[in-house]
Formats: sequence, C-alpha cells, structure tokens
Amino acid sequence: MRRRHLAVLIAIIGASFPGAHAGAQDAGHAGRGGMMGMSHDSATAAQMRVIHQLVVNHDRIKRTVTNLVDGIRTVTESDDPAITQLIREHVASMLQRVAAGSDPGLPMESEALHAIFRDKDRIRTTVETTADGIVVVQTSSDAQTVAALQQHAAEVSDLTRGGMAAMHAAMMKNGGMMPGGMHGGMMPAGGHAGHGAHAGSTSDSAFAALQMRGGEAMGVDQYTSTHRFDALPDGGRIELQRDADDPAGVAQIRRHLQDIEEAFTSGDFTTPAFVHMRQVPGTVIMAAKRALITCTFRELPRGGELRMTTEDPEALEAIHAFLAFQRQDHRAGGTEHGGMDKR
Repeated sequence: MRRRHLAVLIAIIGASFPGAHAGAQDAGHAGRGGMMGMSHDSATAAQMRVIHQLVVNHDRIKRTVTNLVDGIRTVTESDDPAITQLIREHVASMLQRVAAGSDPGLPMESEALHAIFRDKDRIRTTVETTADGIVVVQTSSDAQTVAALQQHAAEVSDLTRGGMAAMHAAMMKNGGMMPGGMHGGMMPAGGHAGHGAHAGSTSDSAFAALQMRGGEAMGVDQYTSTHRFDALPDGGRIELQRDADDPAGVAQIRRHLQDIEEAFTSGDFTTPAFVHMRQVPGTVIMAAKRALITCTFRELPRGGELRMTTEDPEALEAIHAFLAFQRQDHRAGGTEHGGMDKR
C-alpha cells in the first residue's frame, strides 16, 4: 500500500464534473469557458468522462463512511479492476483542481462541497491505496469544516447508491442553479422562444434540467444552439450548430462531437445517458453492434455533425430509435426515416 499526504481532496466520486467515456485519450484541445463557468479544456473533459463512468457503474462500487470526531474516513472500492482504476484516476485528476481551489460551481454541487473548496486550507487529507480502491481520511480542527466534510461524504454515498437518479435528484434539490443565482434553464435575453427547435423550452422544469445537463456535457448554451437528429436510410446524423457567429462556441461544439465520435465508436453512450438521466433507447444494441456502425465527424459552418452508418438491419433500427428519442426529448428538428421533417 502507498500513503500520500495531500493538501485537500474531495471525497471519491464527487459530483463536480459529470461526463462520460472512460479511458478516452486526452485530445489536447485548447480550453474555453463553458456555460456553467467550467473550463472545458482537455483535463476537465477527462475528469468528466471518469466521473460519469463511475456514476453509471455505481452498482459496482462499494463505499463505507465513518464519521470521526474531527472528520471522516471513507473507503471506496470495486471488485471490477476497471472501476478500481477509474476511482484512482479520479483521485489523481482532482488533486490539481482542488489544490488550486477551482470550484466550478455546477448545479448539483451542495453548500457542503462549496464549503470544502472555500476551507481547503483547513483540511488535512490522507489517501491510502488499497488492492481494490482508495481509503481517504479528511480531518479538520474547525467544527464547521468537519460538518461540511461529513455532509458531503453522505451526499457522495447517496450518489454511489443511486447513480444517475441520485445525481438528478441532487440537481433538482439545488434548484438547478448556476453560480450567481441564474437558473440553468433560463432563457437568455433576446432568446429564441420562437425558434422551432427551442419552442416551449422554458415551459417545464424537466426540459430546463435537460438543457442544463446538455450545456454541461457539450460546453455550449443549449438555448443559443440548434440540434438536429436525422434518420437516414443507412443510419443517421446528429447536427449541432451555434445560432450566431461564435468562434469559441463553434470550436467547443466540434471538440464535443469529436469526443462523441470516439465514445460511440467504442460503444460508450454514457454522455446521452447523463443528459437524459436514463438509458437512451437504441444504445444497448448500438453498443453491442459498435463494430458494425461507422461514426464520422464533419465540420459545419457553425459547428459540426456526427454521421452514423451501418449495413446491419438491427443496428439501423437501433440508430433510428436513438435519433427519434433525441428529437422528442430535445424538442429538436430532424427527419424520420422516409424524409419527414419533425420539429
């Protein structure tokens, strides 16, 4: 076993960075500020992917928490070596951000987690690597900091038990609020209430929450971007473009779609699962038949598209089911198989 003393560390599987596609390679993209104040650089994208994979595989994780007089002791492990590695990757990737006190302020974060960022210099953290995971002991001489550590540890345990549903509940508990009190589903001034793909976008909290998660996953404001999901005779296409000239936003969309191309090619559909907070129709078969599906990214003037093609009838049906669900849930435009445009 190895023991390292760290300045501070958020408990394993913290809810700070939702994402997907475990084991994806660092794309080396330049960073930019996302809609949630989060820097969507390659390091953050990697953190997002690991966190999301852990949440999706929550049922493979064993976690125990012991409240100490001056803090907490958590043990987070898995019988699955791949999940164990993800837990360790998460620890390593979080060290730099936490040491810098860089709180991204995402909607699922609780006040306890904000307090941990604020009071990081009051916390002493010891990490011990076990055969199957990590033991973290966090202590403080400040009573309020101890309470924050214990509260956040309980919240993380809720995520470990509940997975996606627990993450969604945490977001709703916090009111879907972004830093500064702005609602994650808020229509910007001069917004697109009349846009076909955005119609009714502020009419219910569920859609507002979906838009918020979409912004987190994709790195651009969903209310000032347009999705299309087209079913085609040999597969389909996903299009995402900014509604106005925005070079930084266009670059972010292209990075996102390239990440999705890599993820879908490997059979990883955790990003749509996070955005929609459920297993998206068609993805089980698409993952199983990933070798029979070709995914190709192409740039468009204000974003890009992901083209999916296959000659396998079952995979084709799954792609069409996937796209139909996306059109409906995103309230987006696109064509059904046969050429009918749905908006």
